[in-house]
Amino acid sequence: MTGIWGRPDTAVVRWLAAAVLALGAALSGAGQAGAAESGPRDTTQKYFYVPLHLTKKTAPDTWLPLSFAHKGPSRDAELTVDASGIRQVAALAPGSEQVIDRCKPRMPSFTCSVRLNSETESLLKFRPVDGARAGDSGVLRYTLTADGLPAARGSVKVIAGRPELRVNKRPLSGDLDVGRTADVPILIRNTGDVSARGIVLRIDDTEDLSTTARHSNCRYPGDGESGLAVQCLLPDAVIAPGETWRVTPGLRVRPSRHAAAEYLSYGAWPYDTSGPGSGGSCCVDHRDPGLTPGEGVPLSLVRDSAGGEGTTFTTDREPTRTDVPVRNTADIEAFGPSVRGEVGSVHRIRIGYRNNGPAAMQEVRTVFIVPPGAKVTKAPYDAEAEEEMLDQVCGTKDEGRSYTCVSGGRIGQEVSYDFTLRITDDDSRSGCVTVSGWTAPGPNGTRVKDTRRSNDRAPVQVAKNGSFSCALPDRDGVSGWAVGAGIVAVAGAVLLVVGHRRRKTCTSGRRPTPWWTRFERELPPAGG
Repeated sequence: MTGIWGRPDTAVVRWLAAAVLALGAALSGAGQAGAAESGPRDTTQKYFYVPLHLTKKTAPDTWLPLSFAHKGPSRDAELTVDASGIRQVAALAPGSEQVIDRCKPRMPSFTCSVRLNSETESLLKFRPVDGARAGDSGVLRYTLTADGLPAARGSVKVIAGRPELRVNKRPLSGDLDVGRTADVPILIRNTGDVSARGIVLRIDDTEDLSTTARHSNCRYPGDGESGLAVQCLLPDAVIAPGETWRVTPGLRVRPSRHAAAEYLSYGAWPYDTSGPGSGGSCCVDHRDPGLTPGEGVPLSLVRDSAGGEGTTFTTDREPTRTDVPVRNTADIEAFGPSVRGEVGSVHRIRIGYRNNGPAAMQEVRTVFIVPPGAKVTKAPYDAEAEEEMLDQVCGTKDEGRSYTCVSGGRIGQEVSYDFTLRITDDDSRSGCVTVSGWTAPGPNGTRVKDTRRSNDRAPVQVAKNGSFSCALPDRDGVSGWAVGAGIVAVAGAVLLVVGHRRRKTCTSGRRPTPWWTRFERELPPAGG
């Protein structure tokens, strides 16, 4: 372009270029906005099983969530439901039992105002109709509309009856050796009214007891990931009522060098089921992004030739959990202080232990025998435990003559407990700290073999040449007695705290996670 003096008008050129770029950006933005808000997408399950027998246990199964995904701003929408196609199977529960705000769902059709968000879910409650038989089915249809957006239409096949899958219990027996592979047979039985079409299998192990193969139809957590279960999908599997099938190839697990007391948990659920223990909603349509698929031969099902005879199965939808003891050893090293002071002096001391491995302990019990010439004026205290009405990590059952403390035993970790002592007389006898590793809390645990018993005890000295004994001193004519298992048994009540403490401190395996329980909703019971 040339100006009035015959020179290019650079200002005009720049203005035109800027205008073109702005127009292009506007058009591009409009296109992106249109693409981003393309209308709601139906994400509702394709099958809905209505239980034929209404009980408190089956109450969660009577709810069907109509679900939609939407990329765009929140807006008002209308949900229209046509239930005329399920008259012979199920009926909507009375309006007083429904939970959609400002809406009274009813037969045979209705329309409700709802709010369209990124994840919209409208719950409908159903009941089986009189005369419905297992396997009867019909189609529920619905449409979600919002001004300016394409409508989302969908349908659900409603089936009278419900598949109920159970798995075998106690697949392993005896202790496993470190590094040695063990076979874990998994059997699935349908105890429900109708066939299960599509199976979700979830397996939860620990960091030190893991599966040896990675199947292509399973998704696995990464190395070091905790709190995630293996998820396996078998969409073509069908298990009729009363049938028992076996997972093939069989599961194989191997305990690592640090294993001691591990566990294995697994469960199976039909696709498109709801309520506690639901498998489909969490694994089929909403796959965990933290999991990656395997590359090995896929898992499948074969009919069990024995029909599960002689096998004990679970009695509800929850997964089975099997404790897996592992033959391993650990060196637990005790430590105690040395204090000096006049009668009446007060001293803060620290006792404890170090787990030198190789086994990671589910529980390490530390017993502190107080020196006869001293008295504990302050023991370890946890305000959180007090608030939750739990026992303290350290406790006494003999008026302060001894204390038992409990915690997990991470490899290389030094665990200490702070006490405050007051010297009460000139008795020069030392106190004692003894430690022991256990496979499980309380009476269910067995002691882990210690490869170096010489450092399981340490003195708590109050004099330079005080005698060293790990027995309670005589008092009021009562004979002293050895610490070992005896003192631990007497202090057994202290171990009640383990259920709380172990969750917070134990790292011998991944923290058990109730992955089988679906998000709990506060819903009315089946009968209203």
